[in-house]
Amino acid sequence: MAVTGVRVEGLNQTVRALVRAGVAVDDLKEIFSEIAAQGADVASSFAPKDTGALAASVRGNRARNKAVIAAGSARAVPYAGPINYGWEARNIEPSLFMQRADEVIEPRAIELLDAGLDRLFIRLGL
Repeated sequence: MAVTGVRVEGLNQTVRALVRAGVAVDDLKEIFSEIAAQGADVASSFAPKDTGALAASVRGNRARNKAVIAAGSARAVPYAGPINYGWEARNIEPSLFMQRADEVIEPRAIELLDAGLDRLFIRLGL
């Protein structure tokens, strides 16, 4: 499975503080789900499309403190990792589609996080 990511310094502490302040976990999940969905769309667009199975396997998560984008699965698309990272012994060149998606989504993810938190704060009257 191919997984890659962008790390935001201090995000975990911010999420914990929001939860302690009474923000619903589902509200936070909604924000990170939106980021993950957009990231998955970008990664899917960069994935090689020989059969389309790899591109179709790209998905985002729904967590309270992070947005993770993954591709492939052990059963249906076990070749996601070798396609992304390459496999020298099998003469498979790396496509790095997940890393390319990271480059595109990183600035957008920060904007989406900021906008999502702003909407949440306005809705909660904070």
